[in-house]
Amino acid sequence: MWSEAAERYKTPIAEIFSAENKLRYQLEVEVALSEVQEELGIIPVGTSSLIAKAAPVVKLDRVNEIEKVIHHDLMSMVKALTEASGDAGKFVHLGATSNDIQDSVLALQMIETKSRLLDLLDKLSEILANHATLHRETACIARTHGQFAIPTTIGFKLANFLYELRLAKIELFRTNVKLSKFSGAVGNYASTMRLDIEEKLFAKLKLKPCLISTQVVSRVIHSQFMNSMALIASVIERISKEIRNLQRSEINEWQEPFAEKQVGSSAMPHKKNPHKSERISGLARIIRSNVAISLENIALEHERDISHSSVERVIIPQSANLLYYITKSMISILSGLKFNLAAIQENLEKADTGKSEQILIEMTKTIGRQEAHELLRKHVNSDNFKEAVSTDKIILKYIPKEKLYKIFSHINVGLATEKVDSIINEYNILWKNYRS
Repeated sequence: MWSEAAERYKTPIAEIFSAENKLRYQLEVEVALSEVQEELGIIPVGTSSLIAKAAPVVKLDRVNEIEKVIHHDLMSMVKALTEASGDAGKFVHLGATSNDIQDSVLALQMIETKSRLLDLLDKLSEILANHATLHRETACIARTHGQFAIPTTIGFKLANFLYELRLAKIELFRTNVKLSKFSGAVGNYASTMRLDIEEKLFAKLKLKPCLISTQVVSRVIHSQFMNSMALIASVIERISKEIRNLQRSEINEWQEPFAEKQVGSSAMPHKKNPHKSERISGLARIIRSNVAISLENIALEHERDISHSSVERVIIPQSANLLYYITKSMISILSGLKFNLAAIQENLEKADTGKSEQILIEMTKTIGRQEAHELLRKHVNSDNFKEAVSTDKIILKYIPKEKLYKIFSHINVGLATEKVDSIINEYNILWKNYRS
């Protein structure tokens, strides 16, 4: 927060949560409040226009100057707006408590943040869809537990990522960050004795009133927002881990972009480290860890204490900024991602054991599955699995040599290409329009 990292990973999201922008939103809410109260005949006609004209005059320096004296950030803004509004100043903040304003401001910040994140995530989805389509038939060896499994396609891998990103993105989209309150000091409308101020105010601000609140809106709302961002960060990290694991020297199938003059190591000139993907993994941990902190904010005391406030000033902007950063990083990585087709083919050829499942299925047509499993398992540690199986007289009793040859010479990716087509079709028809 107070380190070079704040600048290093700074994105446009940081501006949303800047002190200047927060003040702008606070003034917007106060002006809207005065307009509603004037419409309802609570304050004299013409008052709101005077407050609206005064709002741009209020500067952050003056607010900070007042705060040094009174030690209350929101009331410092109220005082600065009051003194700038002249005779209309006595009607500023009428009937409001600090968190009627603060929670509305935070809601407006989260709405803007959510919109920008979804815009960027849509770009990431598009790149994944394009790669999946391009490589729908490009066969590769799949791995489970870090070991050769059976063949699949690159497109199938990427279609999985696209689907997972959609699931996480929908969670963010559904998170209702528009909820706020104008219900007074403990949430029971004692200062106004009416609901129409809140209704009209939020209609102006494009917010929605909580069904019920205390002095603050439920922190479940903010924790849901934090969790949805963590889900997306985890999906993006999953993509980054696949890239950096497949970039290992002994695998060498995928490679993140590496510029001509880029340096991988100060000691080892040959190194081409996947540091961009590794950085994503590191920053995703921060986003996830902040979810646990947001959960702590739910259990406030009585109708409210202030223990959540300082925390939210850190974790919400931090997680949102870092999610934007890693999303943009992943877009950059995927845009320049290289596939080493020679290494992919070499590893496919090495993975003869990946044919064991298909041979097992053929053998079960004549003998029991367990017996076939045991016969094949004896050869998994052979130097040449293909030769060992093809010369095993017992196995050849249950499966013709010609059938074995056909299995070993054919790359069976199952229904991988069909599933890719299905996912891409869903993406083009339905997923692109999820906001509507």
